[in-house]
Amino acid sequence: MTRPELLERVERRIRGIPGVVDMRFLDEEFKEHIVSLEEEAERNGAAGGLMPFTNKGVWETLKREVCLMIVIGHTEIPEVTSDHAIYLLDRKGQVVGEYIGSKEKREELRARGDVYFLSDDFVIYSGLDIKGEPYFLIPEIEFHGLDGIEGVTNVTSGSVSTLADHFTRSSMGHLEGNRWTHLVGFDPVEK
Repeated sequence: MTRPELLERVERRIRGIPGVVDMRFLDEEFKEHIVSLEEEAERNGAAGGLMPFTNKGVWETLKREVCLMIVIGHTEIPEVTSDHAIYLLDRKGQVVGEYIGSKEKREELRARGDVYFLSDDFVIYSGLDIKGEPYFLIPEIEFHGLDGIEGVTNVTSGSVSTLADHFTRSSMGHLEGNRWTHLVGFDPVEK
């Protein structure tokens, strides 16, 4: 299969996912702009600039040979497998806090004496020997929308910053409504 045929197959599959309203393959210029916006977001920090963060999901996705941005019109699509995880780590990689999406997990943690809820869905673990300044980590997100397409490997995805989301939706004409973007990347298998 040629590269154009593969990209056509990928585009057909993505556009066929219920909830996807648009998609775009990232050319070099668009990709460089996303990189610039993500670097700016990390410089600005999380929690109103109070804490550093790393968006590992975005950086790992941008390493893939082919990247595409999806505009989604629903709150979620089943192809994105995530509990919207965000971790607060120390410099040893120890989980100091995390977003808890599952109601069952939240109830389980409420019963523990070493867990403090900063909000209904974000906890801090006490009693840890924290090393260095904690930082937020946004991990890679599994993406199953390209499963089974011959010639596609190393699929991953990430949630872009609000800066990159706004730029993408603006560039693609999707500022209206409750829409959001998601970055997907993969490596084509050479034959």
